[in-house]
Amino acid sequence: MTATPNGRHIIVSNGGSQRVARSGNSLSIYDTTRAAEGAAGAEVARILVGTDDPDEQTHPFITSVTPDGRQIVVPNYRSDSISIVDLDLALAGNSTAEVARIGLTRPDGGPVRPKGSAITADGRYAVISAGPGSQPYSEETGYVYVIDLAARRVAGVITGVGNDPYGLAIVYR
Repeated sequence: MTATPNGRHIIVSNGGSQRVARSGNSLSIYDTTRAAEGAAGAEVARILVGTDDPDEQTHPFITSVTPDGRQIVVPNYRSDSISIVDLDLALAGNSTAEVARIGLTRPDGGPVRPKGSAITADGRYAVISAGPGSQPYSEETGYVYVIDLAARRVAGVITGVGNDPYGLAIVYR
């Protein structure tokens, strides 16, 4: 889960359920004021991501929000894609809130399995960690995809990044 820069909304990836053996395919957006007050209706939007089929399991993972708070970046583990969601459209209940879906590929054709995301401070790029875990775990099988958010395309791929990488952080020096 992540929060918008102004703290007004919390975004939760509905990646799966512990009650049923099924992956999810949506994001929930919560109003923090309503949630803190215990008021009904704290979930103010639910958006389908990574698919147009409500029955398809895309397993959204670690989301990020752009510094201006306008877009949400979502890695979709099972559909080997990322979604870009417009927060204002989502809050308005617009079914086209997922404004872009970018497919990711690996050089060897294997599953990408995107998990983590982070966004540069200028909001220009998203970075996505990916790669399935495999034995031996000492192998460097991970990837980092650099996504140009304005062009909505993969700008570059970094290979050999750990084994089954998840979280990311961008550090400026």
